[in-house]
Amino acid sequence: MSSPEPPRRCWRVFPWDPRAAAGARFSSSFIPAPTGRGRFDLPRDLSPALYLAESPEHAVAEVLQPWRGRRLEAFHLVRAGLPLAVVDLHLPPTTAERLADLCDPTTLTKLGVGPDRTASRHRDRTQPIARAAWDAGHAGVRWWSSFWGDWHTVVLFTARGRGRPRFGAPDVLTPDHPVVEAAGDLLGMLG
Repeated sequence: MSSPEPPRRCWRVFPWDPRAAAGARFSSSFIPAPTGRGRFDLPRDLSPALYLAESPEHAVAEVLQPWRGRRLEAFHLVRAGLPLAVVDLHLPPTTAERLADLCDPTTLTKLGVGPDRTASRHRDRTQPIARAAWDAGHAGVRWWSSFWGDWHTVVLFTARGRGRPRFGAPDVLTPDHPVVEAAGDLLGMLG
């Protein structure tokens, strides 16, 4: 069994200010400083981690999930007083090919990781996986979503990527946006 083709296109949702300069806070290409709070974050001195989804619906579901099961409201699509937007990123092939695919048993074996650890919600179990991937020279990790196995998350170790991702045009999210409706439906948030 061969591994699937590495993802070349991913999505993220972020608070968008159209006046923000490229790379600045509230721009589509902003990369937050490392916090150490994410499931697959690296130590702060190694690299920021950029969390992405392999579908726009998944990216939107990640930001809506705190209100799962409640009726979708416009305020769910605002952060820091700004509208949320979804943007696609095109990963350079040299970056995509260097992701550690945690869905692949061979990759897990090489990293010395059991599949149960990748599914843990405890950072003390998952962050060492990110560190093992970093130490093995990977540009990030890919694993299945805690929502559904059909969705996958990508974490880019931004200090390791060869070439920067190419960001598309932001698309402001509204309650009647097709991607919001699809994610809201899956999360039980529609009427």
